Amino acid sequence: MDSGLTGHRWVIIEEKNKAPEFLVKKFGKVIGQLIYNRKEIFNNNFDEESIYPTLKKLLDPSLFHKLDLVSFELAKVIKEKKKIVIYGDYDADGITSTSLLVNFLRDINADVKYYIPSRFHEGYGLNKSAIKKISQLADVLIVVDSGTNAYDELVYAKNLGLKVFILDHHEPKNPLWEEGEIFILNPKLHDDINILFKHLASVGIAFYVIIMLRKILNLDIKIRPYLDIVSIGTIADVVPLSLINRIFVQKGIEEINKKRRAGIRALIQFLSLQKVSAFDVGFVIAPRLNAAGRLDDAKKAVKLLTTKKDSVGKQLSLELEFLNKKRQKLTELAFKECQIKLKKERDIKSIVVADEKWHHGIVGIVAGRLVQQYKVPAVVLSVNNGVAIGSARSTGNINIYKMMEENADLFDRFGGHTLAAGLTMPSKNIDKFKERLSEYVANLSDEDKISFIEIDMETPLSYWSPENVEKLKMLEPFGEGNPYPKFVARGLKIDDFMTVGPGNQHLKFWFKDEKGNAYPALWWGSVGYFKKLSVGMKIDIVYTPKISSWNGKTGVDFIIEDMKIK
Repeated sequence: MDSGLTGHRWVIIEEKNKAPEFLVKKFGKVIGQLIYNRKEIFNNNFDEESIYPTLKKLLDPSLFHKLDLVSFELAKVIKEKKKIVIYGDYDADGITSTSLLVNFLRDINADVKYYIPSRFHEGYGLNKSAIKKISQLADVLIVVDSGTNAYDELVYAKNLGLKVFILDHHEPKNPLWEEGEIFILNPKLHDDINILFKHLASVGIAFYVIIMLRKILNLDIKIRPYLDIVSIGTIADVVPLSLINRIFVQKGIEEINKKRRAGIRALIQFLSLQKVSAFDVGFVIAPRLNAAGRLDDAKKAVKLLTTKKDSVGKQLSLELEFLNKKRQKLTELAFKECQIKLKKERDIKSIVVADEKWHHGIVGIVAGRLVQQYKVPAVVLSVNNGVAIGSARSTGNINIYKMMEENADLFDRFGGHTLAAGLTMPSKNIDKFKERLSEYVANLSDEDKISFIEIDMETPLSYWSPENVEKLKMLEPFGEGNPYPKFVARGLKIDDFMTVGPGNQHLKFWFKDEKGNAYPALWWGSVGYFKKLSVGMKIDIVYTPKISSWNGKTGVDFIIEDMKIK
């Protein structure tokens, strides 16, 4: 099996999952194969409606367990003019879930405020101090994107006289949830619910509540315009883009490009985005929203998504850009310091690094970059006053959350999923954690540890005209569960190459195929491979094709994911 300079194994889906002839006849060899590779997101339905989804294809709200009950109780407090506070998390899903409900409730003249805890002073989830403050201002508490595993805090809120609702998608530690007067909507509490509901981010769950509220309250209000916010949270939270989420993202991006919401309009203009794509949301817009919660105050991002004033939107866009640039600098510095620390270690099988200087708002990003470089699980910790707060990222089939569950005695708190988790623990436990993670990884099979790139199929560079690249758009939006298509091209020769970009971190190539045709290509962040390459060398590449425009001419560029020297 092939593997490239990055150390990833190349897994070509087409080799084990060849498209049936009827799909090839209908869509052509490449698009037919790509659709078949993604048959799970199409639910094995290859009709036009499944491939081009519409809002009518959303699953019936009546199939969503407890949605009617929770929505009915919420409708009652809205009718009774109760004072409502939305309590959201400080990441993009929490920010968008909060913003979605605030916008909707304000639009129907409900009395609503919001509260986002400080990452630095309060940490993740509910806390009793905040609940006490809220109980003095409101009658109703709606917790979004957290709360499922905060039963003590929820009971405390109820005892203070608050009517409590939770809209969350996190895995319950105790599935036997005692509801009482606490109204919880979390599809992961129900084994017999349609799996597509379990794929929803919290913002998607909140949107289903809006659908039901409109019906129960008999509101004359359009809900499609709220999908701009739903799409941002869905993409940013990296949930699977199966049917419901695919509809949310596709239709939501259409709403974003209508630029009806003042804050989104201001941010798009500030970033000089012409036509926003799912890629722009994931890699340009969402990081700026997240930067507020990582380095400052997530309320700034909520304010951006809820303001009606262009002037406020412009000012907040400027502030978020400043925070994002600061986040990038802090990330780069911490990443370099991690690399220096790791130079002292031999035969790295797992990584646990800690420092008092690192901002704990960026440790997750740094951990992700370490996984990319070293192909092993990585934990990055920010230490302050004897407490280590950090993020873990994993690779291959190494379940980092399971490892943490098995070593729960080390942590004050932790949470997450297979490939990503957050944790807080006494700094005195760092060395024990490092030792146990190393042992855990050592006891796994070699197969579990191998990182791999999933590639759709082998396709020569000569196939790609601008028209054929455009055809890929029918599979959009791309994201979790529906990755941007990747291909293998073989038998290329390096005609020339050079370093480009800030700090000369990237490599620009010119390839020739066996017929002498020339192609430009770019490999982001690959300068470390520079000395291993030379002009005239024969190579295979993993790549994605992209439309390029230069001096009024449209062409195709190729973005390299990995390279194999032949």
